[in-house]
Amino acid sequence: MKKVELIVTLQPQVLDTQGEALNRAVHELGHDEISNIRVGKVLYFDIDETEEGKIEGIVKSLSERLFTNTVIETYEYTILDEVSK
Repeated sequence: MKKVELIVTLQPQVLDTQGEALNRAVHELGHDEISNIRVGKVLYFDIDETEEGKIEGIVKSLSERLFTNTVIETYEYTILDEVSK
């Protein structure tokens, strides 16, 4: 069994209103060294499979059909270490 970390973010050309609001708030707090905040989501899940090719196929299928809106979002994932049952 493996653990998967899936990171979903808006595509670069899509306006990130949450990120913009955070940028303004950070600057109001006096941190002008911070810029270009983008907000996304991270999903962690266990998958009862060990073969990397099968894991990749399952993760891509679920990411493109369920976890992301591929019109405006992009995703990347990492297959983490074995999980003990």
